[in-house]
Amino acid sequence: MHRIVGSFILSIALLFAQDIVAQNKTAAAKPKKVFMPQAYLGKSDYKGGPIKKDVLASLLKQGITTRDSVGNFYKVVGFEFVYGERMLYEDSVGNLMVDIDYLSEYCTGDTLSTGISNSIYERLKVGDSAFFNKIDVLRTVPGKPAMVVSGLGMKFYITK
Repeated sequence: MHRIVGSFILSIALLFAQDIVAQNKTAAAKPKKVFMPQAYLGKSDYKGGPIKKDVLASLLKQGITTRDSVGNFYKVVGFEFVYGERMLYEDSVGNLMVDIDYLSEYCTGDTLSTGISNSIYERLKVGDSAFFNKIDVLRTVPGKPAMVVSGLGMKFYITK
């Protein structure tokens, strides 16, 4: 009887040991690399951070470009543009307060949509923010079908 119980305990211990070894092998395996090309504003190296109003205006007209770490360029097929405009408001008792109005639109292609580009250049001012999210990039690899992948977004805030 002791021999059967001992064998049973030994087999359970071996099963746990196999499970631990399998988990260690899985954890030690290299994680897959996710392809996310970096987006840049216009034909520049701006990918986020502080930016002057005039520089932002000129680069917005050029659109968005994407490239990977080796310098290969990819076509942008769309992106979400969010503009945070700081505004001064007055509450019901006359106290002034600063609040942010957000404008958001999905733009097809690599440039701003006509509706936004008609007014954005006059609205740019110090303290506002511009975000480029959900950047859709067309990736073509020889011998494989083309696919749309996500590019890394950009966040800018306008300075003097």
